[in-house]
Amino acid sequence: MTTTIAADRHRRQKLLPWLDEGAQARIAGASVLITRLGGLGGPLAQALAVAGVGRVVFFHEGILLEEDLHRMTLMNANEVGEPRAPQAEASLRKFGRADFDVRGHAVRVTADAAAKWMRVCDLAVGAAPTFEERLVLNDAAVAARKPFVDAAMYAGETQILCVRPGETACLRCLVPAVPPWRHDFPVLGAVSATVGSLAATLCIKILAGAKDVPWGEYIHFDTDRLSLTRTRVARRPDCAACATLSRGDPR
Repeated sequence: MTTTIAADRHRRQKLLPWLDEGAQARIAGASVLITRLGGLGGPLAQALAVAGVGRVVFFHEGILLEEDLHRMTLMNANEVGEPRAPQAEASLRKFGRADFDVRGHAVRVTADAAAKWMRVCDLAVGAAPTFEERLVLNDAAVAARKPFVDAAMYAGETQILCVRPGETACLRCLVPAVPPWRHDFPVLGAVSATVGSLAATLCIKILAGAKDVPWGEYIHFDTDRLSLTRTRVARRPDCAACATLSRGDPR
């Protein structure tokens, strides 16, 4: 006997106890701003698209290098030497619904651009390798009173921080100023994809309105030792981004 199942691409994820029809509708109506769709941001954005997010806006500067191909899964091996953003945009469009909206910008995100997009986006995700870009998104999201998810990796270590402005610490509480940074750091594509997928799961929960989001916790996953730790981050009273915000402040 053959069982016929109605055509609904999100049917299986709606079996989750925190993701009902109402939550799926919230996801479908949401817009997400991301900086970089590389080894981490690419799998993250793809997961958001297949989950049914309505719009993804992203910034990703630079041209594709041969050495990018081991981790940047949205890029095209036949387009080495070409700008990364159009390739990521074209790939990402294949994963969303028919009305999925993708807007890629082939430049580095600026404070002005981030502030502009945070007026219409519901969530910001810092997936860039540089602290400058991640802090720009943090500050814009905090100023707009929108949630921010910061995700990063180095070699076998990964980290995630979910920020609820006015209630939890933000990324600038943890990193007040841009620290020294090594551009040519070690990356395994599977590790960057792992943290990208973990961060995407939290983004989807935030958009769905799930109750078990680890707000304000520094989540560190060591893929070499397969160990995960969660540490509450304290708000800095002198934080340049969030010190003046209090719980319940209007957006």
